[in-house]
Amino acid sequence: MMGKVWFPWWAAVLPLLLVATQSIGVADAPSSVEHRPLTHHLGRAISQLDQGSRSPEYTESLAYLKLHAREAVTELSAPVLREPGSLGKWQVTYLIGEFGDESAIDLLRIFMEQPKPRAQPAREGSHATDLQFTEEMNSRFQAVSSTARIASHRPELRDQVVETLIATAQRGDFLEDSAMFELQKLLGDEFQSLRGYFGPEASRHFEPFMPPPQWHGLLARRMEKHRREEQALREKRRSLCEAK
Repeated sequence: MMGKVWFPWWAAVLPLLLVATQSIGVADAPSSVEHRPLTHHLGRAISQLDQGSRSPEYTESLAYLKLHAREAVTELSAPVLREPGSLGKWQVTYLIGEFGDESAIDLLRIFMEQPKPRAQPAREGSHATDLQFTEEMNSRFQAVSSTARIASHRPELRDQVVETLIATAQRGDFLEDSAMFELQKLLGDEFQSLRGYFGPEASRHFEPFMPPPQWHGLLARRMEKHRREEQALREKRRSLCEAK
């Protein structure tokens, strides 16, 4: 099913790539930018994004983009920073985390620091949602995830990634929880060492998860029920084995 819907998605993404390419203003760029190898591989990687490593075309294009990461990030800076929210923008933001380098971290940081967009109010009596706002927010959250993913692809950039995520979390805005979540995944037990970077208002991120008190009795009863059922199953199995 995914293959059937990729064409309209790609039709939405292509203008973003062309705008980004034209905005760079490279003097020696050929007149037909869509035939540039970089533009070709960016387009193919986005069109095959849902297939990922299962697609030989995606793997080939991603390998090319990793070798030309800085140039690719420059190519995509315009759609990330200037274009309104869209599925294509989310795809570009995701892809940057796959081939990114230092310049990708810088670009994503600038994007995450942009003011939070505002949703357009729906007409009175309408239940319609602001799709552009939703897609823009999804791209912001993806920027946090993509920043963290760069550290898994480029371990030598781990400290720079951690520093960027800490700065994002310290702002205390709508990206705080996402940044702290990614830091926990990235650092594991080392995450507790970050307590000194945050005030008491962030202490909830450093405490082990505990269910609210009103859940304790329910959880205890379910655990006891599970224990009884498990014991009954063991006894039934034992009787069947003895009968044989």
